Amino acid sequence: MFQALIFAITIFIGWVIFDGIKHKKIIIENVWAGLVAAIIAGVFWYILFIIF
Repeated sequence: MFQALIFAITIFIGWVIFDGIKHKKIIIENVWAGLVAAIIAGVFWYILFIIF
């Protein structure tokens, strides 16, 4: 569970940094998109951890 949480946080931070560099500013829609992507990635990572 801890690995999935760290993975999701890393995805979120990377997403926000990448979009911030790409658009030259932080847009709230991109933050929400990063949060959704991080949650989905974290859940998927946790499911893979349980299966394997």
